[in-house]
Amino acid sequence: MQPLPFESLPPGICLAAGMLSAVSKRLYAIYWHYVNIELILKDLDLRLILPSPYSAQFLASIERTITKDRLARYLGATGQDVSRALELYEHNVRLSEALYGLLHGLEVTVRNAEHHALTASYGTPTWYDAAPLFPYWRDQVAKAKAKPGVAGKPEKVVPELTFGFWVDLLKRQNHRSLWVGRKLQGAFPNACRHRALIHERLKAIQLLRNRVSHHEPVLTSANAICDGAGLITLPELLEAVEWVCVDTAQWMKARFRYADAKRILREVAAMKISL
Repeated sequence: MQPLPFESLPPGICLAAGMLSAVSKRLYAIYWHYVNIELILKDLDLRLILPSPYSAQFLASIERTITKDRLARYLGATGQDVSRALELYEHNVRLSEALYGLLHGLEVTVRNAEHHALTASYGTPTWYDAAPLFPYWRDQVAKAKAKPGVAGKPEKVVPELTFGFWVDLLKRQNHRSLWVGRKLQGAFPNACRHRALIHERLKAIQLLRNRVSHHEPVLTSANAICDGAGLITLPELLEAVEWVCVDTAQWMKARFRYADAKRILREVAAMKISL
């Protein structure tokens, strides 16, 4: 923001301003610079000279609540600067908040697409009773059916099954029986990828989903997100939805805080730290 010229001030102020000395006018300009002090400090990379926004009492308290162990990753990235580590911790929380909607939309999209494809192939919405599921997942289906209010209804059973269930349907063991034999590949009409690559991507997203759900670190300085086993980018996350439906992906990008997540990652990547 540029200082307002004196000519643009209200008449009364202009009259008073005309009586000011050159020094006073200079002070006026300096005032406007201070209005934008945060932007100036960013440009000069002087952020480190600012006083900590956290009180000594608060910094002592977090050792009992947040704990230094939980901040260890951020402390290592900031040279053991607790205040800056807390800022990174806050960025991680904001990123997790922004990712929640995207992960929500992706999980619902994938499970419904797979359910739709297998329902069409088996000719029944209770396809899971006939599908060659692993014993563990067959037990999970039985438990889902037995939950209060479910009463074995497919529209109730499907959302009770974990995201891991739908990801595991894409495993190598199901390639012939479900992916090809039962046309599960139809759930991903826009994916010009091998089943193994789709499974690998969804597995990474499952790991990321679990990290967000359990309040684990997902923030990095690499303009990418940590899934616990590696890195995944926002475009890769959105692409997994595009494999199912481009329209849904574009809706999520516009409405589910994709831009917020992108901004947070970009800001941290510009901090000149290694996280």
